[in-house]
Amino acid sequence: MKLLDTHAHLDFPQYDDDRPALVEALRESSVGVINVGADLPSSAASLELARRHTHVLATCGVHPHEARKLDGAALERLEGLLSCGAVAVGECGLDFYRDRSPRPRQIEAFRAQLRLARKLDLPVVLHQREAWDTFLAVLREEGPVQGVVHAFSGGLAEAGEVVALGLHLGIGGPITYPKNNRLREAVRAVPLSRLLLETDAPYLPPQPFRGRRNDPLKVRLVAHELAELLSLSVEEIADRTWTSACALFEHAPSF
Repeated sequence: MKLLDTHAHLDFPQYDDDRPALVEALRESSVGVINVGADLPSSAASLELARRHTHVLATCGVHPHEARKLDGAALERLEGLLSCGAVAVGECGLDFYRDRSPRPRQIEAFRAQLRLARKLDLPVVLHQREAWDTFLAVLREEGPVQGVVHAFSGGLAEAGEVVALGLHLGIGGPITYPKNNRLREAVRAVPLSRLLLETDAPYLPPQPFRGRRNDPLKVRLVAHELAELLSLSVEEIADRTWTSACALFEHAPSF
């Protein structure tokens, strides 16, 4: 059974002590990974991981926390990185929870990366936290894109808006949290073709591992939770989410 974790950060320092062993364990377990860039250095590191490992794909983008750094020169550098084999732009979007970059700069960087995605005909990996109304407004104003709202945490209304925009929902560890009934209700209402598996590793581990480092091997727990929630076999969840992810990103990991 093949699984595809559509959002992880294997280049992050949390994996410095065991990265080679983990990447090999993923290959042996038939778990593909889309390694997501969060700034220019991490985007370059993602591309290097993908170059060395056929079961890893890379995205390049600037997270809203780093939006203040996305000036003209950085945007040009990002476009160069994206042209080196990236399968998507991102992660990009808005984060009004931590506000590590000024909100106007976040919006500017978000718009710039959406336009870059259209220019290069790439999907987008989207980040949204406590910025839902502005996030949707920017997406509507900038025009249609293909992509995924990663770490989706909304309810029925938000899920409907994501689907109406033609986007996918990235579902990870929080679907396993006992009190997260709002998310489970939303997921039940969304076509399976619009759901993608993810971990956001090293963050957001599934329930049995909360408080510990997450990793893409744990995407299996997300698949099992979705299977139970939707009354399907885990094999069908794995197959259909794999197919949807490969269609969206127009690439498939190999083992």
